[in-house]
Amino acid sequence: MRYVAYKIRPEEFLKNEIKNNALILEGHKIHRVRILGEVKNINIMKIISFEVDGVLVRYFGDKDLDIKEGDLVDVIGRVREHEGTKYIALEIVKKRNDDKEKWRELRNLEIEKTRKYLKYKEKDEKEEIEDELEDELFGTENVDETSEDKDVEEEILESIYGDTENEEVIKNEGIKDKILELIRENEGISLDEICDMLNMDEDEVYEIIQELIDEGEIYEPSPNKFKIL
Repeated sequence: MRYVAYKIRPEEFLKNEIKNNALILEGHKIHRVRILGEVKNINIMKIISFEVDGVLVRYFGDKDLDIKEGDLVDVIGRVREHEGTKYIALEIVKKRNDDKEKWRELRNLEIEKTRKYLKYKEKDEKEEIEDELEDELFGTENVDETSEDKDVEEEILESIYGDTENEEVIKNEGIKDKILELIRENEGISLDEICDMLNMDEDEVYEIIQELIDEGEIYEPSPNKFKIL
């Protein structure tokens, strides 16, 4: 099973305990995390390691990592602990060196906006929250979100991506989440089925599918069939 990579603050990884390769955060077990922070203390040996805002990250792959001291990076990986040392087993790393402070602001907003979904455990409550998230992603009015919050988020996105790309970025992220959820719920779903369910153009869906494959979220076990990794 491929777990969702939850966005958390580096200090939350450092302060909370790990049990059975899961970070215990607000009473929930998190097996994969996504953190944003500055690279420090790169150690290139048999196993490459570095720190991201104090969080130890270890890389067990055989490809070179294109990072250096001081880079702002977005890291996705599995929660691990060995002999009392907590670390993230690296899966994906992306540099965010342009507009570093804006990326940090945006990540804080993302965490605040999505953290509430962790507290819903019962099925009815989970479905209610998923409906609310879908409304936020696809533009349905949401009375819980203030216009001030929207203005701040849009200002940050605009400063990073530029005004003409702002709405497209938000829309694409929402569609990506929706496609990922469809694949999670329908094992072995095809491109045509996804297009039909979302009433979307095949080229647009295929492009997002490729992004999800590149990000390590899904894979294609057989031609035109997609599953969660």
